[in-house]
Amino acid sequence: MARALEGIGMELGLDAIRAVAVDVDGTLANTDHEVSERTLRALRAVQDAGLLVVLVTGRSRQSALGIAHGAGLRTPLICCNGALIVDPTTTTTLRKVALPDEEVQALLDTADELDLMSTWWSADEINVSRAGEGARLLELLNDQPMVVADPENVQSGTVLKAMVYGTTEELDRAKDYLLSRLPRLSRSMDQFFELSPATAGKWQSLQYVLDEHRISPKDCLGFGDGGNDVPWLREIGHPVAVANAREEVKAVARYSTGHHGDDGVAAFLEQLLNTGYVA
Repeated sequence: MARALEGIGMELGLDAIRAVAVDVDGTLANTDHEVSERTLRALRAVQDAGLLVVLVTGRSRQSALGIAHGAGLRTPLICCNGALIVDPTTTTTLRKVALPDEEVQALLDTADELDLMSTWWSADEINVSRAGEGARLLELLNDQPMVVADPENVQSGTVLKAMVYGTTEELDRAKDYLLSRLPRLSRSMDQFFELSPATAGKWQSLQYVLDEHRISPKDCLGFGDGGNDVPWLREIGHPVAVANAREEVKAVARYSTGHHGDDGVAAFLEQLLNTGYVA
């Protein structure tokens, strides 16, 4: 159920919104990691109503383009947690920012020390340090094959995003040590800690897209669930937490909606479009 959070939110009118930004995994995508036809229709309807629709995702270029094409989106896509911005109509890269080599190496070394899988992403390729459950999950999320590669042979200046994979329990145990070694890590999902360029995270890239369209962040509605959504949700005017969001997301949200497995984003957008407001 779409609603304002007691003591925080207030009635939200459609006329207060010029842009809608949406995270994908755990937010837009369902529990099968797919975006439902209902949700694609809702995104299309929002765009048809004259609002800017921006995907803000950690997924790859290929995966984000697939969602955008399914919904008929024409607005730049924010991929790889902000390191890559792509025009969905031409597939042209609008902006690309790589991680510093020393940060990439620190993540790869730490993952190896903890005997956890690492993964590093270029604009078009996802590399993993080993085959297994982590690689299978990434393949499912991004709908493209993983490349098993040697972390010692990473090409300088090409990594846009890097992550450590583990079970929920493994990452819970390793959390403090990981953050002591890499303070900028964020936990995007229960199974991943990830690292993006300091100058090109989700917030910086959303700001870039909004600026290009002369839209103020205060006029942006946004949906998220994970720790890496907090930096951008707290900067916009109308942040929404899905029911399954991590507590740190709920702490910055002004509105809430249903579980991602129940098309919570679509339900919120449908109510907003059909009635003109969310109370």
